[in-house]
Amino acid sequence: SHPPNPIMVNLDSTKLIVGGEVINNFNKDLFRFSSDKNSNNEKLTDKAILSNTPIHGLKSIVIDNFNNKLQLELSAKILGNNYPKGLNINTITQAVDTINKSGIVSIDKYKFFDAAEILRCDVTDNIKPGVSSEIIYKTLAALPIAKKYHVDYFNTKSNQGVVWKGNQKTVRDRQIFYNKILEVQRDKLLKGNTSILKDFKGVIRVESNHSQLKQLNKFFGSRKLIEVLNSDVKLNHDIFSRITTKSNDVDLRLFSQFEGMKFGEIRNYIGDKGIINMCNNDWEKIQLFVRVYNPNNYKGRHGYMNKIKALYNQLNTETKQVDLTLITHIKELLAA
Repeated sequence: SHPPNPIMVNLDSTKLIVGGEVINNFNKDLFRFSSDKNSNNEKLTDKAILSNTPIHGLKSIVIDNFNNKLQLELSAKILGNNYPKGLNINTITQAVDTINKSGIVSIDKYKFFDAAEILRCDVTDNIKPGVSSEIIYKTLAALPIAKKYHVDYFNTKSNQGVVWKGNQKTVRDRQIFYNKILEVQRDKLLKGNTSILKDFKGVIRVESNHSQLKQLNKFFGSRKLIEVLNSDVKLNHDIFSRITTKSNDVDLRLFSQFEGMKFGEIRNYIGDKGIINMCNNDWEKIQLFVRVYNPNNYKGRHGYMNKIKALYNQLNTETKQVDLTLITHIKELLAA
């Protein structure tokens, strides 16, 4: 047997479109039919839809007779134990074989691979930085990032990770780093699968979501499934590099320090920090400001100056140093 192709691009959730001529036949009993006509009784739409398929990882099949198109929405979960590998140039045949074996629809594989195009997809990488995931996510959450991104940090029993969303006008990036094991454990059908859990142990899943056609064309130069899967573009590396281009001059203590704090304490902290920043970190100006606006509770053991002094000292001893070697390491892993 010929050796497997080198893995280029891995996909997870993906929506594909292809001409209806790839369909050999389909089981009409499983589909719901939907059509619309205009006032002249001419058809406007004519679709066969299967939205709850019996195959784990095949979300929906739409056969659009009016436009002669087939749409498939699937995820790498269709690969069973190969799920951690993702949909790539070596596993995509397994995905189509699984659909064909199901008896729902029979697809001509060769025509399908020749013509299938991506409507939207998640591009994924599994990396093992060899550092505790706690440290990774906190570092990522506190990263100085380019202004056009918004960051969210999750650290709960069922969700651990960092999400960046771009707020650019044209092509928006969305990238997420997260703990895949926690997600697998939420999946009723996968949570007992020791093979999959073992493959995801120590893995940080990096994923970017692409739902704009011009975005796919811009990044890969194509929307054709096989051309994207064969592409040597390291998309998650490129996006991560874009997001982190601004690795200086940003306050790095983002929100990892709020863990365990009550909301009232967080408000006080942000307010006090705001006063310190407004006074340009100048202690004499801070004293003057507090004396003017809080003359009755200024000095003394319980006075406000003592509280703000503690934060002032803390902010001035913490360095603005994030572990940039870790960020470089992540970029190397994504470029591999």
